[in-house]
Amino acid sequence: MRWLFAQLVVAILSVTALPAVAAPIRQVHMVFDRMNRDYLLYVPDSLARHPGPRPLVMVLHGGGGTAREVRNSTHHRFDALAEANGFVVVYPDAIGRIWDTGSGEISDGLTPRRDDLGFLKAVVTQLEAELPIDRSRIFATGLSRGGHASYMLGCESGGMFRAIAPVSMTLPAAMAAACAKGPPLGGLLIEGTADPIVPYDGGRVTVLHRARDTVLSVAATMTLFAARDGCGAAAPMAATGAVQRDAWRGCTAPVRLDRVVGGGHSWPSGLDVLPHWIVGKTNTDIVAADEIWGFFSQF
Repeated sequence: MRWLFAQLVVAILSVTALPAVAAPIRQVHMVFDRMNRDYLLYVPDSLARHPGPRPLVMVLHGGGGTAREVRNSTHHRFDALAEANGFVVVYPDAIGRIWDTGSGEISDGLTPRRDDLGFLKAVVTQLEAELPIDRSRIFATGLSRGGHASYMLGCESGGMFRAIAPVSMTLPAAMAAACAKGPPLGGLLIEGTADPIVPYDGGRVTVLHRARDTVLSVAATMTLFAARDGCGAAAPMAATGAVQRDAWRGCTAPVRLDRVVGGGHSWPSGLDVLPHWIVGKTNTDIVAADEIWGFFSQF
């Protein structure tokens, strides 16, 4: 019970006032697999005050988005958290605003196909060569299609990523076999019970009446991660407004669900990038970036 309380305290403390974002954002260009690729990089001024290797958080935009848009729609919160806690943030850009996750109907329909798994791993490798990155604390998060890509990184990168935090995206069925086995992988899922695009109980991802990929239910997603990490039973944590939290006990890596009751297909406390009649309600009881960093900071 003590470690469950500690998780909640970390999340609450991270909501307090943060230092202003001081360091400039950098746009970095690279060529990977003969394709021009880009990412935004935030290296906080505070990094020099934190000795030793530091964590890296990769933030992945959703379908139709960009690196700059996801940074703006999260109110630069990851940058502020990085300044306060001394970690590096990277916001990669997908080609054509859509991640090729290597499997599923959306990826199968992309032309040309691109190796986004390889690209994102190459970004990490490049940053490891240039900055004091702690290889044991590399994390990924993302909304919607960015959440899909974070599952890819967690389950198919050969253990490069220590934990992932998908938002508004349960486990894609095409990735279930890959995610069922492997080294310990921390997982925080933030999912709305009224998500009109990614069904809480699993099934077809549907955007404007057009079916896309197939996903597992929230329950099946959490069961798979709990089994992978050798967890015992789930225990409820204190709720925050409409956000109910469950954390699994006895795991080799932390596993947690933030169930957003009545929440839609959106980033809690983020900017609304699409109308509510498409994505549903955006919850403001929590700040998703704070919850995510609070979870990652356990490692």
